[in-house]
Formats: sequence, structure tokens, C-alpha cells
Amino acid sequence: MKLLVSHFHQGEGKFPTFSAGTAVRLGSECVNYPNWFACEIDGWKTFVPSHFISEDKLICDYNPTELVAAQGERVEFLELHYQWAIVKRENEIGWLPCEILRVIG
Repeated sequence: MKLLVSHFHQGEGKFPTFSAGTAVRLGSECVNYPNWFACEIDGWKTFVPSHFISEDKLICDYNPTELVAAQGERVEFLELHYQWAIVKRENEIGWLPCEILRVIG
């Protein structure tokens, strides 16, 4: 499915992919995005969806990189996790908030 970015999004930098089984130190739940938690993974501060964690460990490989996206860009939808989508743009894969994405033909 193709999506159109309706508003500019500034990501928080690039992150490595953390392997399933990596320890996660959870912080507080995100106020703006329920079911997302502040966390620390291998010394990196980021956020993680609650269903990616069990017993303080990742249950799947996880890369929290958000894409920097300009208004009017087109991306391909890959996965939905609560209020965020994993999308592909050319050779980049990353997260964008659903609130700035619109379905196009």
C-alpha cells in the first residue's frame, strides 16, 4: 500500500538493529502514544512498542530508526504497530507516525 506524507517529520537519528533476546530497560509509558514506552537498549535511549517486549527482553529484532520525511513524499506501508507504521522509502526502512500518513491509490 502506498502512503503520502502529509507533514514534515524529523526523526531522532539512526539506530542499530537490536536482536531478539536483547535486554530492555523500560521507562515510563509515552503520553502521546499509548502502548509505547521510553527505554534503554544496549545504551541507546529510544522508545519501544509494548508487544515487542517480554520479561524485559526483545521478542523480535527491532530497529527504532524514524525516517526524516518531507511533506508530499511517498512511502510504502510495511507494518502497523499501534500509532506508528514501519514504511519503506527507496532503500530505507523506518518508522513514521500514522497521524501524518494518508493512503493513496
